[in-house]
Amino acid sequence: MPHFILETCVGCTLCAKNCPTGAIYGESKKLFVIQPELCIDCSICANVCPVACITDQLGQIPPKMKVPEKPKAIIIESGCTGCEACMQVCPVDAIYKPTAETDPDIVAETSGVFSLCRVDPVKCIGCELCYKVCPWDTIEMAAEATATTAYREGGFVSRQTTS
Repeated sequence: MPHFILETCVGCTLCAKNCPTGAIYGESKKLFVIQPELCIDCSICANVCPVACITDQLGQIPPKMKVPEKPKAIIIESGCTGCEACMQVCPVDAIYKPTAETDPDIVAETSGVFSLCRVDPVKCIGCELCYKVCPWDTIEMAAEATATTAYREGGFVSRQTTS
């Protein structure tokens, strides 16, 4: 569901500059517009808006939350099939599969045949798209500390860690 910009917009351009999908456009010092078909409902625009003029689909102004404070995606190792659905929807390329060049140990463990997807919490903006599209329900959203620990351990966690 898309976000909307109210008439009180001052045209500061921050929302457009920070939108990960390029859904926002307009001219400096004029009302900006969000293209609903491109909006992924991540609320980053609302987080950076200095005049609180961006609402969600219910007309509510989303609470301010800096990107590092937003829950990050983590992949549950036991359920990931490596289908790449999450990789395909990630607007910031925070989800990846290890390669022999980037992660030779992980690739060697699977003989290069199969690998699980991984999440880089530094790149993850917490938009939840991957969480919503995972056909195996193996992505959860977690606090930064859990996501960072998971990244150090290969970008995933076991189901027990997140329960």
